Amino acid sequence: MSPPAPARLSLFTAIETSLAQNPDLVALRRNEGVGIGVLGVAQTYPFNPYVQVQATPLQSNPGGAGPGTVYHYVLLFQQVQLAHQQRYREESAMAALTSVRWNIHQAELLNLAQTERLFFTALYQRGIRDLAVANAHLNEELERVSQRQLEAGQASAADVAIVRLDARSTRRQAQLAEAAYQTAMLDLRRQLNLPIGQPLQLEGDLLSWQWRTPTIVGASCLGESLKVDANTVQQLDELVSGRPDLMAARADLAAARSNLSLARASRRPDLFVGPYYQRTETGTTYWGFRAQSDIPVINNGLPMVRQREAEMRQRSAVWQQLQQRAVLETEAAIDRYQRARGIVEDVQTDVTGSLPAELQRLEEQFKAGEVDIVRVFTARSSLLQLRRAQLDALNELAQAAANLTAASGLPPDSLLSPDGPQPIQ
Repeated sequence: MSPPAPARLSLFTAIETSLAQNPDLVALRRNEGVGIGVLGVAQTYPFNPYVQVQATPLQSNPGGAGPGTVYHYVLLFQQVQLAHQQRYREESAMAALTSVRWNIHQAELLNLAQTERLFFTALYQRGIRDLAVANAHLNEELERVSQRQLEAGQASAADVAIVRLDARSTRRQAQLAEAAYQTAMLDLRRQLNLPIGQPLQLEGDLLSWQWRTPTIVGASCLGESLKVDANTVQQLDELVSGRPDLMAARADLAAARSNLSLARASRRPDLFVGPYYQRTETGTTYWGFRAQSDIPVINNGLPMVRQREAEMRQRSAVWQQLQQRAVLETEAAIDRYQRARGIVEDVQTDVTGSLPAELQRLEEQFKAGEVDIVRVFTARSSLLQLRRAQLDALNELAQAAANLTAASGLPPDSLLSPDGPQPIQ
């Protein structure tokens, strides 16, 4: 039985839970045991001698005095490999096992990035919901104030109708935002393999986290395109060289190389050799050795060698192209992260301005009957759009960080400042 997840779920707790309980990862990790078994088979030398016995008890002996001795012989054979095929089989199986392990690491990396995306999406939807609920509550309060003003003769019926309609609209928006948040939580629970009914409370807030610039582009300016020079290209190559999918492709290339060596070695036929004993019908006894080997005339092993050569060229091309694609993906991910981070800084500067204070003063003036409802609606709509833009920018930055993790293998704690959530211990 899998351990229950905590009721309060942080980013790194979600990552740990997903790595431990995700069904796809649990099933994929079983492949390592299969690879270990294949390696064990390859490391077992085919020492399986076979014996051949023949006896002829019914025989005629023309001209003889008696029936004679029963003719029989015994032959013991063992296959001997002359071209080190055993070593190449072991190398191929070890490379295949290495590829399996790196594929597991790649799946874990993608699982980690997907968990980040779903966690950030849930936080974003929670922020949208809280914003919609707060707006609905404010509009309900505004509706009550407008109703009192109408009863006191300080507001028109048209203004009250507009406020009532807007309050009803914001209530529906709050309900839709709650549904979107619950959907995001369902996706996160499915990723973590948690029961749907298990209560979860997400820790953290997109508004409070601080994001850092990746070290590789520390000299680049935020909001600008990634400046790629010779030094940056070398840093990108070093960054992506440890990606699990590249390591798996390199292991596949090593396995193909070992299979090619095995195909070339198999062109030298194996030798079957062993002791031989025979007793003829005349009673003569023979002791000795017998050897046997194929003569490669028609099937000389060249077709298999050509196949293995083509496989090695194919694996080499896959590895080279994957390496180039990894560099491009990492470069694009860093550029997207930089742009999103620059937008967040600009939006946060706007939000921390004087607009919320001005809106509060307008609402107080409306309650006092000094301004009309149109000004309050206009200011509140502006502030709501600005808050929504801030959440959208933070969500884009968080999603860009998850994408950067998947593209480069950078863990999330390398992008979060010490003021952010605590990393995995």
